Amino acid sequence: RVPYEKLRYERNILLKNSDIYSLPDFPHSSDTKRQEWITYRQALRDITITQTPQIDSYGNLTNITWPTVPS
Repeated sequence: RVPYEKLRYERNILLKNSDIYSLPDFPHSSDTKRQEWITYRQALRDITITQTPQIDSYGNLTNITWPTVPS
């Protein structure tokens, strides 16, 4: 249970930090770029079902492949 709690916590930070890019009036450079952000944020939402998190002996989250942040 703890690995998933840590995963959700870290995921929620990434979602919060990218909230601005999901606003309908955010000035994306193209529709493609807007879609990249939509896809990234959906991958973050899905991460608790697509990944199997583990905690190492130092308490760090492991066994996670995070989605790539659009550039």
